[in-house]
Amino acid sequence: MDENRTRILIGIGVAAALLVLCLAVACAGFYFLYPVYFGQPASPGPEALYTQAAETVAAQLTQGAATTATPTGTGMPASATAVPSSTSTNPPPPSATSLPPTPVPPTATPTPIPCNWAKYIEDVTVKDGTVFTPGTSFVKTWRLKNIGSCTWSRDYLLVFAGGEQMDGPKDSMIDETVDPGETVDISVELEAPDRPGRYRGYWQLSTPGGAEFGIGADQEDAFWVEISVADSGEYPYDFAVNYCAARWSSQEGRLDCPGDKGNDDGFVILVDNPEIEINRLENEPALWTVPDDDDDGYIRGEYPPIEIDEDQRFSAVVGCLSESPDCDVIFQLRYRVGDGEERTLFETREVFDDLFTKVDIDLSEFEGEDVQFILVVRANGDADDDNAFWMVPRIID
Repeated sequence: MDENRTRILIGIGVAAALLVLCLAVACAGFYFLYPVYFGQPASPGPEALYTQAAETVAAQLTQGAATTATPTGTGMPASATAVPSSTSTNPPPPSATSLPPTPVPPTATPTPIPCNWAKYIEDVTVKDGTVFTPGTSFVKTWRLKNIGSCTWSRDYLLVFAGGEQMDGPKDSMIDETVDPGETVDISVELEAPDRPGRYRGYWQLSTPGGAEFGIGADQEDAFWVEISVADSGEYPYDFAVNYCAARWSSQEGRLDCPGDKGNDDGFVILVDNPEIEINRLENEPALWTVPDDDDDGYIRGEYPPIEIDEDQRFSAVVGCLSESPDCDVIFQLRYRVGDGEERTLFETREVFDDLFTKVDIDLSEFEGEDVQFILVVRANGDADDDNAFWMVPRIID
């Protein structure tokens, strides 16, 4: 009896279990077929099912690896590295990008060169500030360059443009053909005014048709000549004022007057306010004379003959200029009477020692004679720093 009851209960339990299993399977099928009724997203496509299967296999492999025994003696758990599955995916080809066109700069329009245009290069003669005695004739020469596009023919003119004319012509022909890019020396004969002072005269060029032009950015600026006129009326002769009437030379040959400061061939310049070696600034003019830059070099100025009257004397002060500590020179006043032999009338040595020498020589022995005086400065050995001066060299009564 009990045995039959037991068999009945077991049968009922099995049947119940089968019923529960059937309901679960039916519900699961319904879930997959109609997920919307359970608030779940729509069924994935085939690619998703493949991905889920791959993830399931990967999870199982990971769990199996986690249960692998740790190797003895390492003290560290074995690490499992998941190797990603290779995906053969070709990258898309790069898309062509359209670049904006490169901007082209505008073509520069060349500025036309004016037809007539001059450039001042230098004063060839009579540099600014040259001192003359009243009424002295001289020739002024400028060096100009043709920087225009037209040739200057022989009919182009040098014309007076303003200021002090200095007894010069209103115009004069340049009498030379000058092509663009060439230089030319243009001269005019002038005369120092009769009254002492500083004078400047302006000049330009002119075409054959009368169109005037010059230098500067607008082709209209004038070039000029500027001189000083000294009053030497109280002295029979002033060697400083008339220094460019002398012929200056050195071992290197003939020298320009005025000279160029720093010229190794030697130079002479008239200084209005010289500073002599005791740092004393003078208000009398002096000749700054420098020999050529060679051992025992010299500089000499030969003046035109001067007629000597009764009781006349030669007077001057000689020495070294300031800031010339190595100055060591020999001054000489030489002379020649007529066509006679050149002789020395006076000589002295000067060094940079805060001293200078006053020269006073009686010329009575030359009364009635035409005497050519020669001012000489010689380097006593090395010519370095030989900045010598003749201050107020004059013939006095």
